[in-house]
Amino acid sequence: MSSKIMVVTGDEQRRSVLLETLNDAGYVVSGAATFEEAKELLGRRSPDLVIADERLGPFNGLHVIVVGRAHHPRMKAIVTSRVRDEGLENDAKRLNVQCLVQPSAPADWLESISRTLETIH
Repeated sequence: MSSKIMVVTGDEQRRSVLLETLNDAGYVVSGAATFEEAKELLGRRSPDLVIADERLGPFNGLHVIVVGRAHHPRMKAIVTSRVRDEGLENDAKRLNVQCLVQPSAPADWLESISRTLETIH
């Protein structure tokens, strides 16, 4: 059974490329552009992994992850940032979330995702 991955980013082009890359790699994918969309999807779906941008308007990726884990406690997560952010890294670590500076190459995304899915909470 393929892992289910949700991608949450307001960057439509990056979301589209990442969803296509993950789909081509055999994952079952869904996407959301906003915190509100992600929250609604999380109420209907049970992803194995959520990848969420640090910035989502007035919310951030960690908000999405906290909401997701309220519904799906075993859900794994990656929060992404354009640059290294020590504060975000510390907050992510407290929530057992991988913090990742956004990779540019699809192979780098796939490697990080594979590692995260293999970890045990």
